[in-house]
Amino acid sequence: MNCPACGVRMSYNDETTKLTEFVCPRCHETIIEYKSRARMAP
Repeated sequence: MNCPACGVRMSYNDETTKLTEFVCPRCHETIIEYKSRARMAP
């Protein structure tokens, strides 16, 4: 994924089961995508 602010390829953190966090190394724009397959605890 490329950064919507500056166009640099974003790095991502996929350490959790509920979301993926994309971070731009240049401008530090952060995008969080929630995973649809993640189940919420009751």
